[in-house]
Amino acid sequence: MTLSPGPVPLYHQLEQDLRERINAREFKAGEALPTEERICGEYGVSRITVRRALETLIAEGLITKRRGVGTFVTPPPESGVRSVRLSGSLDEFLASAGALATKVLSMQEIQAPDEAVRGLRLAPGEACTRLDLLSFLEDAPLGYHNLYLPLAIGRKIKPVDVGQKLPVIRMVEGKAGARVVRAEQFLEADIAGPIASKYLNLQENTPVLKVTRIYYDMTGAPVEMIVARNHPERYRYSIDFVAKPRIV
Repeated sequence: MTLSPGPVPLYHQLEQDLRERINAREFKAGEALPTEERICGEYGVSRITVRRALETLIAEGLITKRRGVGTFVTPPPESGVRSVRLSGSLDEFLASAGALATKVLSMQEIQAPDEAVRGLRLAPGEACTRLDLLSFLEDAPLGYHNLYLPLAIGRKIKPVDVGQKLPVIRMVEGKAGARVVRAEQFLEADIAGPIASKYLNLQENTPVLKVTRIYYDMTGAPVEMIVARNHPERYRYSIDFVAKPRIV
């Protein structure tokens, strides 16, 4: 199989193809991937290209590297939850997110809750910066957001730095000097708690769509995690599926 030189970098083409092969269970959970040398030969690319593609898949949690043993497909969590993974353009997403106005409700340093510990890869009990935000659509509240930052990044930011437009991650990039290259997003059903229901003008325990998004820098380290609970009558998530050219 040969990758095609063009506007899409070879490492990204390789990353996408390996991801598809894993999702298609050509490489099964717990099994070892081919060696870097074998992948180089199969795709006709350099070892640097292979390593960069594998690093992205490792950062996603799709594969795991065991020193001195090899690289293995990560088994799915035994939670009984069906997960569907899609990929798209981060730049296109951020462009659409930038159309929303946002208001800073509070900013403080706190002991990271469990979801922030997992998302930002913090030690249990470690502190982080938390911003509570409210986004608007045509002056009506759209989403209540809890945004978490590693302390080293959060201390470089002030509430006044957060502009009237989302996404905050662009401001984080400028203030913290972190170049974001990837994000993960998870959507799931939730209910509005006392605070979210207050700001979204909902009755408590109203069903809402919870969106969790984690941004990563070039090293694969998480630099921001945002948890949003969106108004059920004002938020809709749509996806266009387009067939892409096959690599031959």
